Amino acid sequence: MKHFDALQIANAESRRGEKVIWADRPGPGARAMSQLPRSFFGVFFFIFSIVWMSVAYSPNEPLLFPLFGIPFMLIGLAFILTPVWAWFEARKWLVYALTDQRILIIRLFPRHKVETFAPRDVGKLERTTKADGSGNLIFREDISHTRKGGTIRTPRGFFGIRDVKNVEAAVHTFAYGPDDPEP
Repeated sequence: MKHFDALQIANAESRRGEKVIWADRPGPGARAMSQLPRSFFGVFFFIFSIVWMSVAYSPNEPLLFPLFGIPFMLIGLAFILTPVWAWFEARKWLVYALTDQRILIIRLFPRHKVETFAPRDVGKLERTTKADGSGNLIFREDISHTRKGGTIRTPRGFFGIRDVKNVEAAVHTFAYGPDDPEP
């Protein structure tokens, strides 16, 4: 049922003449684990805001100054909860698909969003595999720069998919052609 549902959603997104080669939903656990670094950042943000509010509080002063920490506390809490959101997203609202023309990452909630990757968008393939054959397939790394000169690398790919080795072979053929040797 899960696979059929994903295939049905992918077919609804396909263009005229486009053939869906593979479609599935990610494993919720793997998707949640991919968000743990954000969650750890949120813990520090949350703790800092609590310390800020407690240090800024003085019984003889108005409460306004300590309350400036509340937005930061809420931001930290949101970061802490990103793995929970990712788990729900994977179970209900996320579909991965590969067609003969593009790779699709389809998000159904909170708004319908389809990310498309052409063969030229695929970089080095990186696969991690568990004992049960499931795993992650990274096909691109987005790099952005901060104002202070730092670099943020965001891996793009399929997280927590079944039969990751066969999906890797299909993505390799899609990106590099059938004549390119297997990875």
